[in-house]
Amino acid sequence: MKLLILGGTSDAITLCRLALTDYEVIYSLKGLVRQPNLPCKIHSGGFGGVRGLITFIQQQSIDCLLDATHPYAVQMSYHATFAAKYCSLPCFHYIRPAWQQQRGDQWVFFKNRQHLTSLLERFNQRNPHFFFTMGQLPPDFLAKKNPQHHYIIRSALDIAAQEATNLTKIKQIGPFSIESERKLFHHYSIDALISKNSGGQSVAAKLHIAREQHLPVYLLERPHFESTNPIFHSLNDILSAIKKR
Repeated sequence: MKLLILGGTSDAITLCRLALTDYEVIYSLKGLVRQPNLPCKIHSGGFGGVRGLITFIQQQSIDCLLDATHPYAVQMSYHATFAAKYCSLPCFHYIRPAWQQQRGDQWVFFKNRQHLTSLLERFNQRNPHFFFTMGQLPPDFLAKKNPQHHYIIRSALDIAAQEATNLTKIKQIGPFSIESERKLFHHYSIDALISKNSGGQSVAAKLHIAREQHLPVYLLERPHFESTNPIFHSLNDILSAIKKR
């Protein structure tokens, strides 16, 4: 059986390595950050939309499609659903479990950037330092920021924002240790964390530090995703389902 894994996450890499013991695998990722070291064919750069994905599936004679993309990459997951149906392939979705609030956490969920802006405007502190770990932020969002707010933005990609005295850009990629996050929070005098509820362990240390320092955490709500295909939250479960095909 030949599998196409739509990846780009640490879980997808783990899934690929596990699947390679029994199957031929092609691992696909957008390729904007770094290439994983995997003993299989890697497709980098995307497909050019759902039609490109269908063409790739047909050209590569794929037998099964595994969607293990980021929990917030729902458009790609919907493309996988449509392409699998069009090509009459089995399709399985893996969605990494969300982080769960723990004792001492001060979490506030927001629906979109407009909602976040309104929440930050009500932040009860003068000249606050907000630590963003949401990836890229659009220029229009940054252009509308309160000039009294200092943004510290960390991303694995170059940050498309003009230089400003109240804007700090950090280009880094995880995983991040608790100690390194503690030093970062101290160095930049962080007052609040803004992130996605991505789940996983590689970037969870920031939540530990926010809890430790009694800081509020603003989390983007997870997008809703539905599919007629099976959805799994465990790598072992999705591998077991493939074997039953």
